[in-house]
Amino acid sequence: AHDFNNLLVAMLGNLDMALADISPVSPARESIFEALAAAKHAADLTRQMLAYSGRGTHVVSRISLNELVEENAHLFRATTAKTTTLNLDLAPGLPSTEADAAQLQQVVMNLITNASEALEGRPGVITLKTGACDCDAACLAHSRLDEKPPPGRFVFVEVTDTGCGMDKETQERIFDPFFTTKITGRGLGMSAVLGIVRGHKGALTVNSAPGAGATIRVLLPLITARDAAADNAPAAARAHADAGTLSGAILLVDDEPMVRNVCAKMLERCGLSVMKAASGAEAIALVREHHGRIDAVILDLSMPQMDGMTALREMRKVEPGIKVILSSGYSEQEALEHGREAGTVGFLQKPFVLDQLRNEVQRVLKGGGA
Repeated sequence: AHDFNNLLVAMLGNLDMALADISPVSPARESIFEALAAAKHAADLTRQMLAYSGRGTHVVSRISLNELVEENAHLFRATTAKTTTLNLDLAPGLPSTEADAAQLQQVVMNLITNASEALEGRPGVITLKTGACDCDAACLAHSRLDEKPPPGRFVFVEVTDTGCGMDKETQERIFDPFFTTKITGRGLGMSAVLGIVRGHKGALTVNSAPGAGATIRVLLPLITARDAAADNAPAAARAHADAGTLSGAILLVDDEPMVRNVCAKMLERCGLSVMKAASGAEAIALVREHHGRIDAVILDLSMPQMDGMTALREMRKVEPGIKVILSSGYSEQEALEHGREAGTVGFLQKPFVLDQLRNEVQRVLKGGGA
């Protein structure tokens, strides 16, 4: 997905600029527009693949699990057969949590689809339940994720069915994206659930036995309001960036020539001067050479020999106050967690288009803080 995202940066960037340059009456305009739409669709597919791995983009906000279930109840019911009864058991006064609402909707939808398929066309009952609980290390040891969250208080959503149930072997393999049963498609949907829960630093438990149905519970940690404000501040600030011509010197650091070239063209189109570096070592040398004359650095996180975070720390030693925008195909939350210690300023999610690049650079140049 990382390599594919780099290709998409080049495709989207060049198509975006071509569409801006071409005459409105050109017969090629429609073809470029359709190619750009297809490239954006491909970008959506890479985000889905990253979600399966738990490293996808998160649009995190404070949400209520109860409201999410109630607002999407009609969609959840539409995934079940007419012979299936879907019961909602929502805990009153449930605390909010910090999560990506769209991804949690996908989690619940996939769990209900899995439960519906387990009924194998027979009449049955699916119960969708929410609640809050305290989990200690012993409880969290049952999570199907290798990474266990620290003990604490969690909110949960769980789906129980009265279907065929699963033996131990099936339970061990249900989240394998390549696992197939006579029920088509179950494996891929459940692997997405696993990846999304991993990305939210949650826990996932399965209780089932042959002929006894199944209960799958997703636990999400409660997050303080202070943490929520810190996580959402960069996104809020970006929303207020104004379009327009910019000025300043940008150091662009990426090991992929196609990415460097198209990003340099986009930055120059915005009115910026650009220096390019193909590696972390080259970037550090340029920061030393042009000390005090670089207004911001756009830094790829995933590079060979010296990764972006190592390069960032070394650049900070040379020029502690230099502004840095991290660029990655992985999630903003993950990238900024790695970069917070080094005082990062901004983030660009690969793949991006000209307006996204311009807005983020403008925000940072105007003084967007870490």
